[in-house]
Amino acid sequence: MFNAPRTSPSAQRYNASNSILGGYVDDNPLASSVFDDGGLDPWSGIASTPALSARAPLPSLDLGGGGGGEFANIIAGATVPAIYSKALASVDPTSTGETSVSALIRVLSTSGLPASTIDRIINLVSSRPRVSKLEFFVALALVALAQAGKDISIEQVASHGQQNTLPSPTLDLAAIQAGTLNSASTAAVRLPTSPSPAYVETDPWKVSSPFSPPAINGNDVLRNGIGGGPGPGQSGAPTTISGGLGKDWWKRQESISISILPEKQGFLLTRFTVYLVESDRGPPVPRRYSEFVYLWECLVRRYPFRILPQLPPKRIGGDDTFLEQRRKGLVRFLTFIVNHPVLKEDGLLAVFLTEPSFEAWRKHASISLEEESASKRIDRVEEMGIPSDLEEKMTVVRNRVFLLIEQWTKLCIIAERIIKRREAEAADLSRLTTTLNVMIEENEYCWHAVGCELYSGVRQGTRQTSLRLQNHAESLEHRTRVALLTSLEALKSQRDLYLAVRDLFARHDRLSLDAVDRLKKRVDINSRKLEAVKAARKDGWDAEADRILGIIEKDQADIASAMARRIFIRHSMWHELRVVLHNRENTLLSLAVQTFSKQERDFTEGVFGNWAGLADEVESMPLE
Repeated sequence: MFNAPRTSPSAQRYNASNSILGGYVDDNPLASSVFDDGGLDPWSGIASTPALSARAPLPSLDLGGGGGGEFANIIAGATVPAIYSKALASVDPTSTGETSVSALIRVLSTSGLPASTIDRIINLVSSRPRVSKLEFFVALALVALAQAGKDISIEQVASHGQQNTLPSPTLDLAAIQAGTLNSASTAAVRLPTSPSPAYVETDPWKVSSPFSPPAINGNDVLRNGIGGGPGPGQSGAPTTISGGLGKDWWKRQESISISILPEKQGFLLTRFTVYLVESDRGPPVPRRYSEFVYLWECLVRRYPFRILPQLPPKRIGGDDTFLEQRRKGLVRFLTFIVNHPVLKEDGLLAVFLTEPSFEAWRKHASISLEEESASKRIDRVEEMGIPSDLEEKMTVVRNRVFLLIEQWTKLCIIAERIIKRREAEAADLSRLTTTLNVMIEENEYCWHAVGCELYSGVRQGTRQTSLRLQNHAESLEHRTRVALLTSLEALKSQRDLYLAVRDLFARHDRLSLDAVDRLKKRVDINSRKLEAVKAARKDGWDAEADRILGIIEKDQADIASAMARRIFIRHSMWHELRVVLHNRENTLLSLAVQTFSKQERDFTEGVFGNWAGLADEVESMPLE
């Protein structure tokens, strides 16, 4: 089920023998993905398997001449007319770089071409449920050739591409906006979600920090470090940590939307993708993936004992399918962070979501990476709220988390297969409709006699059948799109939540250790040594006594600090299990099930109404 870590044994650290996790744990847990996403690890270098994803790997979308695929060099290097991108945007509002066959047929139907020509173009460009950006553009070039009365062939498109003279088709895109299902509202449907997978290029757990410690004058967010407490070297009493989520917390969830800007930035060898991040906290801001990594590294150092989502990884030369998977992973990551009762108050997060140029801000900003326990304290009431059997409760969660990860991963795979099969059905229904329209065109006139009522009646009934089939195809396509954005993402969020809990336990085992026992022994030894020095009263005994007393006082202060950290860690772990895990694994699952059932009910009622309408329309079809 899980992929083997893609790191060498030397890059791993062995867990304590009494740890239930056991074995080696990556020093850099973000260096590889640990769960399947669509049958295979989506973050690996292996192309998705058609049997699992119901589609073959997409051809390259690089219109500059790179990549493989059947049409990789058809229009490579050619200037694409503006209407090509405009037409694609009308059926791909979230800029995924691909669309469905049904959507392509809707676009081509506005060209005024005969159904037989549209059917031929569809068969030329794709045999899959979805078409890539490149295939979409080739189809538009074929439409333009057909409208000009020229031969419809891939060779003709390639010839125009080589001469940089791709023809512009005539399309009625306004009809698409008015007649299609509301894609924009579909894209906006989001459930409250949880964490996601992970990657960083450096060890996020190492003690030494690559960032400078503290503070920009005049800026409360920076002066208070990452999380609102005083930064190193600053005055002010430690703050207390906050509590639960509040009544009806799920109704107040912040939403995150991320889209991929169409044009890559940088030079040829250093090009990178830019994401447009939109939150409830301000206008959209552009962010690079490396800036997400920076945010993650800071948060994981500051909040090691919080349930912290991971990041989807980086891959050199990732295709559009990979980028879309990563975009969704980034949405889940940020959505979890902005709705975490503690992490959402982080100052760096606020800057990340609102600062127009995060890169420029980082050049003059210094951030405290001090652990949360150093700047926050729990009060007596909170300490008394920690259950005495916390370790037993943690063991129960540990024992079940791995099985839950496995089962939720299976659920994600199975659900995605079902959705992809529905998507393929919608594409086949659209192709069936196009083929039926070709037959209707061919049978426009009755060969038997002029005004043949039987012929015209059957033709009219067949036309109504074609319209109803297309309605069902569009409804089915809409349902799959909504399911991908809501139900499937909700399932993945539950799976990712348990992955984050597993990582929390790994960090706890590694980072909660302290030197209290060793320091206590040293205090006892030095105390006896101090008494002996005082009793002997040799020359210079008072200076030696002061030196030993200073060591004892320092060790006692370190012991007090470590004991306070122990209590803070226990409280943090209890808070994460009681407040974050317990609520999210139950409430969000209830919301997901309720949303799914309502969507399926509405879809089924629409399907019933569509076929009931067809039954009424064809009832009067003549039989003789």
